[in-house]
Amino acid sequence: MKRVKLINDPAELVALFRAVDSEVRRNVLSTLADGWTMISDLLTKHGDESADIIAYFEKFKLIESRWEVNSETGRPEKSYRTFYNAFQISTSLTFDETQELLTVVLMSNKEFETLESKIVELIGEEGTFANDVGRDLGVSSLTLKGLVRRSVKFDFKGHNIVPLKGEE
Repeated sequence: MKRVKLINDPAELVALFRAVDSEVRRNVLSTLADGWTMISDLLTKHGDESADIIAYFEKFKLIESRWEVNSETGRPEKSYRTFYNAFQISTSLTFDETQELLTVVLMSNKEFETLESKIVELIGEEGTFANDVGRDLGVSSLTLKGLVRRSVKFDFKGHNIVPLKGEE
């Protein structure tokens, strides 16, 4: 069955581009496109970075998961596969908006982590109105959306940016 992810929001392009921005991410996505793969197999094949990559893919619902019993250990373990086979991009951007989004996509990890930690500090444990965060950072709402799409530490909930809680 062919499942297509429709992208209408330009900020979603940040998530899509970042999902394949390194060889390891592309390899993990390719492995998951082949079918259900246990997390232990991903860690063995692609290294410890796989766990962070899975968290990123889960945030954007690029993958789905289920529990399976590992035949070697006899213990239940999460297994993953890609949810979508294709993407349909239906959006329009001005040159300025394109520049803003590409700036977020191509931003160095160091620069992004600096902004990400500022956002974490601004939103606290309960979250904060997105426009207040954008004003405090001095960025446009589109740039802020792109930053939120790039991070796995926080996300939008309505008009607020809230911290994401990790799996227990």
